[in-house]
Amino acid sequence: MEARESQFPPRAKTHKDQCKHNLPRRRRTQNPSPRRPRMLPWNLRSRRRRAAADKGMEAGTEAHPAKMRCARRDWSALPLDILLLIFTNLGAVDVLMSAGLVCRSWLEAAKVPGLWRSVDMAKDNVEKIDDDVLSAVAKVAVDRCKGQLEVFLGKFFVTDGLLMYIGRRSASLKSLSLISCHDVTNKGFTYLINKSPLLENLSLELCPRVGGRDVYEATGKACPQIKHFSLHRELFNFNFNYPKRCQETRGIEEMHELRSLSLIGSTINNGGLEAILDSCPHLETLFLRECKGIVSDSALRAKCARIKAVTFLKLVTEDNGGCLRRVLRRY
Repeated sequence: MEARESQFPPRAKTHKDQCKHNLPRRRRTQNPSPRRPRMLPWNLRSRRRRAAADKGMEAGTEAHPAKMRCARRDWSALPLDILLLIFTNLGAVDVLMSAGLVCRSWLEAAKVPGLWRSVDMAKDNVEKIDDDVLSAVAKVAVDRCKGQLEVFLGKFFVTDGLLMYIGRRSASLKSLSLISCHDVTNKGFTYLINKSPLLENLSLELCPRVGGRDVYEATGKACPQIKHFSLHRELFNFNFNYPKRCQETRGIEEMHELRSLSLIGSTINNGGLEAILDSCPHLETLFLRECKGIVSDSALRAKCARIKAVTFLKLVTEDNGGCLRRVLRRY
């Protein structure tokens, strides 16, 4: 046994063992810190505070501000004018799919016809919502206006069927704006225009299936009060089967009450622009961008001298230290 113990020499102390033994002993304090009281669950605490606040109100005493903050608020009891103000600042999609479904009183407020005189479905984030859902939401908004629809703005999801639906149920439309509506054709657009004699503002932005001389002539004749017209064409040529836009300026000449005209990417030339200026004596604002047929010569500038605001913009390529870039320049 002694021989076996001599084979294994005692283990040397490591640095960890030395530090462990050299540590000073922890002194016990005479007055240890008291333990924190056990907290009640949040739901039980809120119940007790609510009950205390109700008891103080029943006794007729002034409640503490902290207790007043804990009191329940009945959001369904908001006045109708306040609710209408809130819904007006929201989009049609938010009202019909979320805010208008909170409670019965909010639902009744969302059915007031005056709230739906203006239906703006272009400012909402509609890209993530199915087109059929958006079309159904728009039809509900048109039904709730009770024939008082005056402003409609649509983006992406609008079709000929929806425009015809609007035309059959509202004849008081004054402003129409369509943005990137590739499913709208001349058929649906012309049907709505013929049903909207009070139309004053018209904006067509990247709607390639709408256009042509006949369409704009029909617009000028069916809507004699139209004052603002904006036409934004795509700036690049695609090989899609879109209808040809022949002599569109001849149709714009029929809009005799125009106050402002904005054309982007149009095929208009100097002769067509001069004809529009002659047939629209009340024109005050003219904006042209990327209209390659326009040449800003002295004759055209003399023709535009009576107009208050004239802007001609064109994309040009500039060499900035070996780096080519395209910028907008007046011409």
